[in-house]
This record gives sequence, structure tokens and C-alpha cells, in this order.
Amino acid sequence: MQRLVVGLITFILSCYAQAAEDPWLQLEKASQAARKLSYKGFFLYQNLQDIRSIEITHLNNGEEEFARMVTLDGQPHEALSRGKNMMVFNSNKENVMIQERQGQNLFPAILPPDMESVKAIYTLRFANQERIGGREAQIVYLEPKDQFRYLYKLWLDKEFGLILKMSILDHQQKMIEQASFNQIALFSGQDLNWFKPNVDTHKKYIMNEAPQNKISHEKYCTISNLPAGYKEVSHVTRTMGNQPQLVHHWVFSDGLSFVSLFVNPISKDQKPRVGETRVGSSHVYARVMNGNQIMVVGAVPQATIQKISNSIQDMKAH
Repeated sequence: MQRLVVGLITFILSCYAQAAEDPWLQLEKASQAARKLSYKGFFLYQNLQDIRSIEITHLNNGEEEFARMVTLDGQPHEALSRGKNMMVFNSNKENVMIQERQGQNLFPAILPPDMESVKAIYTLRFANQERIGGREAQIVYLEPKDQFRYLYKLWLDKEFGLILKMSILDHQQKMIEQASFNQIALFSGQDLNWFKPNVDTHKKYIMNEAPQNKISHEKYCTISNLPAGYKEVSHVTRTMGNQPQLVHHWVFSDGLSFVSLFVNPISKDQKPRVGETRVGSSHVYARVMNGNQIMVVGAVPQATIQKISNSIQDMKAH
């Protein structure tokens, strides 16, 4: 019996030791911290040359997540999210435009809840420690195993695991995007009085309603041979802008980055777009196939955009 007890204790201690030695547990802690902690702070967000100051308030009451993000520079801009649903308020001189969107891993919640997909395509490396926003942080690198994704440099709060700073670097080590807290504090209250837009109530509110998604049972095309790690996370069919024809919209993700694929028949009065360009941190690649406009957009390497575009097979002719 004594040997059994000693053996059981040794096994338990071994499991704890293995857990402590697993560096990916710190990334899992960071992923959970961004979603489960209640915090308020200010961070700077930089997309190439565009720099903005943002105030964030996040609360988890044990059942749901609530967040409010306010852009402090330029035109008033606020976003309120409850779970995965988000309402964006853009104010101009006359009106307040309201848009409904789906949230996609916004800072500091950039890591997916399940890290298994990230483990398969990134290598984790620990570096030095540094102070961010008055707090001690551990620097870690998520280094891509191929050319289809960028390098992520993260600063993890030593006490709570929350991501205090994030930098996305291209293959030449140039900064693509960056976000960094300069002030952050945790709180424990459940009050939701802050969860409302602070915009001018004298202005007219205009709801920019998205067109209704339409379910199509028609096999429009086949998508295969995506870059390693990328999976389809959504697919909708809808009209866009003033164009009457339906647009097929796919979103693919490797757990960290997101790429949109748009496919629509080219109308008689529509000028096809062909070629590559860059808008901010995003690459855009457009081409024509069987009378269809194909466009891929994402803040990912150019090789990723092209490979996703070339993954379309059996395209219906128009």
C-alpha cells in the first residue's frame, strides 16, 4: 500500500512538472485571460503609419462577455460587443451610423480559445522580460513554420497572463501591426452602466443594415488545397453595395489571421479587376475566372492570398 501511495504521489507530481514545463500553457493562459478577466485600459494601435489611441473596457460576469472600445483620435468611433456580436457607432457632422459586425479576435483577445491549431503551424520561443504599462511582461515569439503567415511577438503579463503588447512582423522583420497598453487595471464589479455608446444624442441615428444572407444549396465552386492550417470559419451569400448579383463570401483562418474570399458573377456594366495591391496592412489579389470576379483580402503574406485564390476549383461559368 505504501508503494502504491508513493507511486501515486510521484505520478501526480510528474504531471504537475510536465504542465509547468509546457510553454504552450502560458499561451493558453493568455487566451483565457483576455476573455475571462474584467479590465479597463488604454492602448495604442498602429497599422503601418496609422496610429490610434483606444480605450477598452471588458467585463466577464461568468456567463457572457461585454466589451466597449472607444477610438480617442479623429472622428468619434465606438464598438460595443456582447459575445461574438458587435455594434459599431461611427459619428460624423450630421449623423451616427450604426453597423452590425462579427468580432474577430480583437486585441488583446487575439489568441484562439483552442491553441492546438496554432501549435501545428507556429514554433513558440521565449525571450527576455520587459515592463509594459507599468507591469512586468514575458516576451514570447510565435514563429511561422512556412511562408504563409507572419511572425507574432507577444508580451504576456507575468501575473495574469494577459497580452499587454502585440507586434506582427513580416518576413523582413518590418512591423505590420502593433498594439500596446500604456495603462491597464483589473476590476471586479458587475455594473454595466458603461456598456452604452457615448455619442451625441442630438444627431440622427442611421442603422446601416447588412443585406440578408441567402442560403444557396447550389454547388458554386470547390475550394481545395488551402495553405496549411487555414480552415473555413464562415460562408455567406449576399448582395453587396448597389450590385444586384449575389456575392459568395468565405472567411478562412489559421487561428490568428483571417482572410476573406469574394466571388461573384461579373455583370455587363461591371469592369473586372485584375492584379495585386495593398491597403494598409492587407494584401488584395483580384482575378477573373469563367466570368466571375475573384477577390481575396487579408493582412497576411502575398503568397497566402495567391494560394487561397488559386484554391478555387470547378468554378461555375457565367
